[in-house]
Amino acid sequence: MEDFILMDFEKKVTEFSSYYDGNYDFLDSAANVFKTLIAALLIDKVQIDSINYRIKEREECISKFKRKYLTEIENSNLDYKIENHLTDLVGLRVVCLHLDDIKEIQNLIESNFKEIDITDKSSLLDSTEDKFGYKGLHLDLMINEQRTTLPEYSKFKNISFELQVRTIIQDAWSVLDHKIKYKKNIPTELKRRINRLSALFEVADEEFLRIKGETQKEQEKAKTEITGKTKELKDNLDVFKFLLVAEQHFPTYHFIEYKADGFVGEILRIDPSYSTDNLINSLEKYKTKVEEYTILSGSYMNPYTIIRHCIYLSDKIKFKSLLYEIQRNAFVKRNK
Repeated sequence: MEDFILMDFEKKVTEFSSYYDGNYDFLDSAANVFKTLIAALLIDKVQIDSINYRIKEREECISKFKRKYLTEIENSNLDYKIENHLTDLVGLRVVCLHLDDIKEIQNLIESNFKEIDITDKSSLLDSTEDKFGYKGLHLDLMINEQRTTLPEYSKFKNISFELQVRTIIQDAWSVLDHKIKYKKNIPTELKRRINRLSALFEVADEEFLRIKGETQKEQEKAKTEITGKTKELKDNLDVFKFLLVAEQHFPTYHFIEYKADGFVGEILRIDPSYSTDNLINSLEKYKTKVEEYTILSGSYMNPYTIIRHCIYLSDKIKFKSLLYEIQRNAFVKRNK
């Protein structure tokens, strides 16, 4: 009897291998279409680090089926196909920045796909005291009924796939977690050390979310100070206030946060007491003059360079280093 079961399983493996090889390109095309759709749904709504997909390797599929489903199916004496039990044959992963992004992504996905199953690994781990592992959200999905009427999706209507949603920190821990070869039958002290490491990643994710909240508060505070022209404008310039002032003067330009932060740092190294008020006044007084210079000279200046010129003109001695000598000379020559 055991030999018969083994022979039958080997036959099913052969059938699955034939299915896998014959449909690999089709599954790969489906995964790419799903990735493109998900990216379009999330763009401008959630900050995404990456969206990737993969087709599960054949041997990994067979190993998973054998481990999770074979015994139960054989005991039921029902006929089966391996591929019908693999919800993650096609797999996609969205890596976002913050913990609260996961729920927002889930809502956007659920309104555009048919949800077959959901596994919230974060909730599962939070309900235990002695387990460790990576957190995240796993959704088993298919194209929803509305989209199956569209020609670009209709041919993939019967393809299910698994979508994993993780933060950057959860994703980093999952990579490390898979590198730890022994995690169950190990000495208590070693298990405790792994648990401590896992907890550090959780704390980092939660702290990252708190920092996001505090950053948003600082942005709102800066907006209130600038629009209300409060006395805090006399305080030192920071990146939040700089961005608000700069975006008011250059509304079509995209100021990248880390570049703005570096620029503010450069100004404060020259003058540690430089205030938001100083920036506002220099732009209001000199921006038109600098822009007229760019037109007359036929030169192009991006907003940062225009701001550099304005600050320089407010105090040519103190802020001499903000411009190269050739820039200073060209401006002086044109404006004699």
